[in-house]
Parts: sequence; structure tokens; C-alpha cells
Amino acid sequence: MTTHTLKTVPRPKTKSTLPCLLCLHGGGTSAYIFAIQVGRLQRALAKHFRFVFVDGPFECPPGPGVLPFFEGMGPYRRWINKDGCDEDKVRPLLKKKMAEDGGNFVGVLGFSQGARLALGLLHEKQGKRAEAFNEFGFGVFICGTYPPLGLSSSLFPITPTAQFETQYWDKKHESILSIPTVHVVGNKDPFLLKSRLLSQCSDPASTTIMEFSMGHSLPAATADTQRVANKTIALYLNYQHELDTQSVEQPEKAVEQVAVTDIALQA
Repeated sequence: MTTHTLKTVPRPKTKSTLPCLLCLHGGGTSAYIFAIQVGRLQRALAKHFRFVFVDGPFECPPGPGVLPFFEGMGPYRRWINKDGCDEDKVRPLLKKKMAEDGGNFVGVLGFSQGARLALGLLHEKQGKRAEAFNEFGFGVFICGTYPPLGLSSSLFPITPTAQFETQYWDKKHESILSIPTVHVVGNKDPFLLKSRLLSQCSDPASTTIMEFSMGHSLPAATADTQRVANKTIALYLNYQHELDTQSVEQPEKAVEQVAVTDIALQA
């Protein structure tokens, strides 16, 4: 069967000024396929966010549940190769996509393997790494798998899952994610255990876990989709409030510093 390459994701003819969510697809799909999969949620959030989709760098076979519905819609892609997440390929790819888009990115949304990477990106920001994606103030993880993906092996070790769990929990106090997130899991998902393990990488005080009657997919019921949409909006509003508060505090600190300097000069 002929494989058709679909290089662009459908998008509005005119770019809106809405805040943007970087959308990371699951393993064995693509940006185009993910745009279809997440369509219900995208429509529910159409007045609040613009979704920006990006293809993973590595070609691979179709992922779980991709066929037969998305047959012939390759190439299918993923975020990791046999050695793990290749920082030299993934980071420039994401940075380039965001720069070319030019939008105001505020959060990251990931499905399955994409959720693993999304958590790793937030972890970089929390760890104040120089190359971190500091634009992201929250994360939405849907049917995430485990373990999380770091663009650097020093952030999350590239090891088999069992060995990773030992290394991760040994330094849990350093690795727990405190940036606000929501984990959406399906109680019929064959990867349910991995979704729950990924959710445990987030601080319970700053995350919400939503469990729906579904498999390894996006919520289909309108009410479930709206719950995820409402939580996403709430995460953004809280993040925007945090930014607004910081912008008010910075001038006050500057004024205080000037006053202290004046006193020192007069002494």
C-alpha cells in the first residue's frame, strides 16, 4: 500500500493572538494524526488557546491503536531512538518550531510518549537549566507512559524501566515535579499502570489526576472533554496570575534597591 506523506497540520488561515500550547504526539503517530486525535479538546479550547503541533524526529512503525484508522497516513514518528531521547535532534526541532510559529507559548500538552517528554521539559525549567523551555508554565498529560523523558541523561537516566524506578525514587525529593499539571488517565488503558507511575512524578499538591472510562485515547465523551478543557483553562489562569504578580513585584524590588543605594551614597 502506498504511504502518503502529510507534512502540514491543518490550521486557521490567519494566526490568532491566543496563547499557545505545544502539542507532542504519541509514539508511532505524527503531528497530523495527533491534530485529529485531539480535535474534540482543541474545539473545546478554541476560544482560549492555539494548538501548535510538531513531528517527532524518528520514523518508526505505527503505534498502538493507530491502524487501521490511520493506515497510509505515515510516516509515523516518535521522540526516542534505541538509545533514548536524542537532545541534539529533539531540542533544536522544538525550538525551531516555536520560533517559526512566533506564538506566545504558555504550556505543553502531551499524549502517551509525548506526555513523557512534556514532563521532562517542565522538569528542565524547574531545575533552572540554561537551555530549558521557560515559556511553559503548566502541563497537560494524557495517557502518559513511563518513565519520563529528559533531553539530557543527567536529568533522567536512560536505563530500563526497572532500573530507572530505583534511581528515580532514590532521589525523589530532588526529582518530583512541582510545576502545575493535570494527568488524564483511562481506566481501560492497557498502559494504565504506566500512566499512574508518571502521575507520581508530579507533586500531589500541584497536580490533578482525572480518570475516565476510556482506553489509550483522548476523552470522547463531551462532559469528559469539557472537564479537561476547564482544568487546562484554570492552569493557564493561575500561571498568568503568577506572571502578573511577578511583574508587579519586580518594579517594587527595583525601587527598593535604588532607595538602599541612595542611603549608602549619603552615608
